[in-house]
Amino acid sequence: MWLRVLESVHGHAGILACAALIHPAILLRRGRPLSRGMKISVIATGVVTTLAFGLGLALYEDYRATIRRRLFERAPDVGFLFETKEHLAWAVLCLTLGATVAALVAPREAKRVRQSAAVAYAAAAVLACIVASLGTWVAAVEGF
Repeated sequence: MWLRVLESVHGHAGILACAALIHPAILLRRGRPLSRGMKISVIATGVVTTLAFGLGLALYEDYRATIRRRLFERAPDVGFLFETKEHLAWAVLCLTLGATVAALVAPREAKRVRQSAAVAYAAAAVLACIVASLGTWVAAVEGF
């Protein structure tokens, strides 16, 4: 039962991360220095993305022990999509944390650094949407 609740919270946090990643990508695209509200938004985006990833990491042992074998026996292509989802989630986390640090520590005159952070956030948002879509599709198709 708790596993199901944790899976649900993980999925919802992932969807929230998809939406949250778009916000700093838009805010930072012009490279303006961060206001206090923007800093809070950037930090919150990093936190929610890390939460989604951390919950997935917490679920991984149970997935590997119980679901993975059945998934590959029933539909190897779906199993490989799920494995791809895990790797893309790692890319989302790396891009998000890198963009968060870059946006927060960039000096006021470092416009290009903040613009690069916006690009990283945008890439992370696209990948996060793919990750969420793959996870939802696999869960729906396989009934897990």
